Amino acid sequence: MKFMMVMIICFAQDVCQAVFDDSVWYQTYDECISTAGGVASFMKDAYPDSAGNIYCMTAEESKAYHDYIENGGKIELDLPGNDPEQTAI
Repeated sequence: MKFMMVMIICFAQDVCQAVFDDSVWYQTYDECISTAGGVASFMKDAYPDSAGNIYCMTAEESKAYHDYIENGGKIELDLPGNDPEQTAI
């Protein structure tokens, strides 16, 4: 199973954006989440007044979240129906 990063970044209250990085697919969840730590550090330095989370998702999970947004779902730091086992960086 392959994983991609989905980054949620909020610049102000209720002004959030989701970035689906499907240019890189990781072979394991652990590989994805360990790489996400470096991305999170970069984002914190680049956008110090923002808040955000990075999730590692399968193709099916990212499609479901993308469809949720496309159908009017609100982008928030906590994902709707988030699996408590899923880690956010």
